[in-house]
Amino acid sequence: MTAPEQWLMALADPKFQADNLPRQKLNAAAVAPLCVLSEMHGVLPATLERLDYMLRNKPEWLLAAPGLNLEILATLRPMQKRLAERSAIALFLGAESRRMQLELRATGVEAMLLKGVDFAGRLYAPPAWRLFNDIDVLVRASEWGGVEATLARLGYQPQETAMKYARGYSERTWQHPAMPGAMVEVHDNLVNSPTIRRGVSVRLEDVPTERAADGLLRATPAGLLIIAAVHAAASHSLDKVQHLCDLAQIVRGRAGPVDEAAVRECLEKTGAGFSVALALDLTARALHEKAAAELLARLKLRWPGRLARLLITPGLVAQSQGPSRRAGSWRRQMLRQLLKRRR
Repeated sequence: MTAPEQWLMALADPKFQADNLPRQKLNAAAVAPLCVLSEMHGVLPATLERLDYMLRNKPEWLLAAPGLNLEILATLRPMQKRLAERSAIALFLGAESRRMQLELRATGVEAMLLKGVDFAGRLYAPPAWRLFNDIDVLVRASEWGGVEATLARLGYQPQETAMKYARGYSERTWQHPAMPGAMVEVHDNLVNSPTIRRGVSVRLEDVPTERAADGLLRATPAGLLIIAAVHAAASHSLDKVQHLCDLAQIVRGRAGPVDEAAVRECLEKTGAGFSVALALDLTARALHEKAAAELLARLKLRWPGRLARLLITPGLVAQSQGPSRRAGSWRRQMLRQLLKRRR
């Protein structure tokens, strides 16, 4: 990994670990690009806060040549403004997601929020450290009629997306009427791709769930682990550091202890063992999180295998846009082929 990519991993982790800071310090010119990289990976809030602290109080931890830290702080202001804008959008989407879930329930549709607002509120303190751009909802395949009627009544506009295959996808998208770009993605399976679902398929009825204090359906900590791992591996080929931070917070017990028996039962039904094993292994290696390695050992999952560990490494996850990231695309394509064969 390059120095900025190593610092990305160290600063993004919600549990700051000073003992794991990279030995290679940054040049002043690398700080602003590091912020851009962190935004791409969905971890800008933690990165900006840690950079601000170090530049003001511990520049020798970060910079190869301390002394220009005040000038560097000034270069962070555009990113801080950008973060404020994105945080405002997340607040809006959080309120809207609860309204939507209540409206769906009122029409008889049992819907569960995925990722985004659910992860932010249950895994992060403060919740603003977990950014998201849309609302994700998981429903049963039999309830699409109620979903469409409810979203139409709320004014949402259906969006058509060009896809590789004519049909077979498990996701449909709507846009909020008052905020262009604010999207709602409704799923009847965590895995959208019809070809990858040959190997791993996770429906609402497969996920370990519970009732929150307000009576709404949500994933248990075991369910959060399945959701985070399958979303990261099957939907994104583990291309964001945010995925690893989510997993780290889950195994640290931020939402409560993970029921390992419930995880095993779900994996038997869904074929998600490979995704969970790979995601836990990567989290342990990238964020130095012992809890991830220990949980992986206790679950006694089928090991991801040497090929998978060589294909998807912490360095590949952390890559920036550009030639290095494009060069890694073949490795992600190979991962997709492995996922298809896992049932």
